[in-house]
Amino acid sequence: MSVSLSKRMLTCTIGFVFIHQCEVGVSASIAVKPSHPHILQIVADDLGYDDLGHDSVMGNSGRTFSPHINKLMDEGIIFHDYYTFKVCSPTRASLLTGRYPWGAGFYDMSDDSNHCTAEFTLLPALLKKQGYSTHALGKYDIGYMRQECTPTLSGFDTFLGYYEACLSDYWYHWSPQQCDDKGPYIDFSNSTLNHPQAASPVLNGTYNAHVFTTETIRLIQNNFAATQGAQPMYFYLAYQNVHLGCGSQPKQSSTESGKKHGLQAPCETVDLYKNYELDIVKAQGAMVTELDYGVGNVTAALRANGMWNDTVLFLVSDNGAQLDHGYNSPLRGGKHTFWKGGTRVVCFLASPLLPPARRNTVWTGLAHSSDWSVTWLPCVVVGFNVLHAKWGSYVHCSVLHGCALGLVYGHTT
Repeated sequence: MSVSLSKRMLTCTIGFVFIHQCEVGVSASIAVKPSHPHILQIVADDLGYDDLGHDSVMGNSGRTFSPHINKLMDEGIIFHDYYTFKVCSPTRASLLTGRYPWGAGFYDMSDDSNHCTAEFTLLPALLKKQGYSTHALGKYDIGYMRQECTPTLSGFDTFLGYYEACLSDYWYHWSPQQCDDKGPYIDFSNSTLNHPQAASPVLNGTYNAHVFTTETIRLIQNNFAATQGAQPMYFYLAYQNVHLGCGSQPKQSSTESGKKHGLQAPCETVDLYKNYELDIVKAQGAMVTELDYGVGNVTAALRANGMWNDTVLFLVSDNGAQLDHGYNSPLRGGKHTFWKGGTRVVCFLASPLLPPARRNTVWTGLAHSSDWSVTWLPCVVVGFNVLHAKWGSYVHCSVLHGCALGLVYGHTT
């Protein structure tokens, strides 16, 4: 039983495009069936409705290369009308609190650093009561100015990632906020319960999607080594892909203006798009493919450790694509707008636990980012019932109630 990521570092750049590549190799093991299924919740950043290479309304029929995600979509349920907020932080608060963004105190991004969800019981804390180990990786962005707002004091056992809306640099993990001339400052944490701490400087120079994927695989392997996969795991895996690098490169002198970082992806991956003329199309496509590599490597690790057959995977975007580099066709508008291109996003569920009749289907009911806790997870986790009058998101779609999605684990619908 082993899953390894081999990495080849290069030293060139193409404009705003950077370098890296990862590959995965697996061998199979047999795991113990957990009391509840493992939950892998993947949140892509600024992924457009037409950014994936899938051959459906929610895809571009091969313009981008996303074979692992495409296969999962073919095996699962596509949510045709899934909605979020128009920008990231309110959507992520909605996902983790089970409330509409304004019900959790998130109206926009104007006071991002002072946001906090400490007054709410987040989804990972609810899952911990059911025996789950809970892990956050990647972007958090729902509060960090007070310690009680941080992930490992909000229900997550571990957190490897960044607190702000984005990093300036996918390789060196710089914060876009440079408070003085002593920067750049690193926004990269590796924390466990009650022990918030910075991530190792050794990670500087590693593309952050590879960092998050590698850590997820390590946690899967550790779970198998300790419990043979018997303890259910919840992953909140929030990649920065395909969000551009925020802010500017730190100034080297008082006369420099600082260079914008923009889209960032390994050159080896960018080379997959060499037949396209525009660099921005090449870089955007490569960032989608790097997201696909991450999803493929994590699901391969679950298979290698015998845990995939007891896993439910959700993949969503936090909002629509930014129109200077992403695609939301056939929807109007994009990120920062209330048009459908900003709020109707990619969403699908995949799991070997789905009955065959539910696989490779499209569900056209209305759904929202606040629905995960109160609508879908009770269909996944036995005994998980969190409906409460104070929650903004009731089971408002009768088609979703009573496990209408057809996902059964240890109980019948």
